[in-house]
Amino acid sequence: MIGRPMKPQWYHILLALADKPLHGFGIQRAVLDATAGHMTLWPAMLYRSLATLEDEGMVEQVGTPPGEAEDERRQYYALTGPGRARLKEETDMLAEWVRAARNAVT
Repeated sequence: MIGRPMKPQWYHILLALADKPLHGFGIQRAVLDATAGHMTLWPAMLYRSLATLEDEGMVEQVGTPPGEAEDERRQYYALTGPGRARLKEETDMLAEWVRAARNAVT
């Protein structure tokens, strides 16, 4: 059972990391693309959110993924098992809300 809904930026960060580890700019771009430009994660918000998600065990810092150029300025983040479980719970909850909303307006 999940608690209260998570912040939208946290959800989108976890969703961006669902397929592969990304660095900060990669996360920003993935969220911007996934939301059709409606959510911009400015650096301060992004890195505060990543720190919180890391503290909660939902993401972790990882090394440079294979195939990516080494760049000491880039820190990569990956979704953890608990992060993936929480992302699924949140997605299921949102899907239920959408279902209820669609039923209400049809």
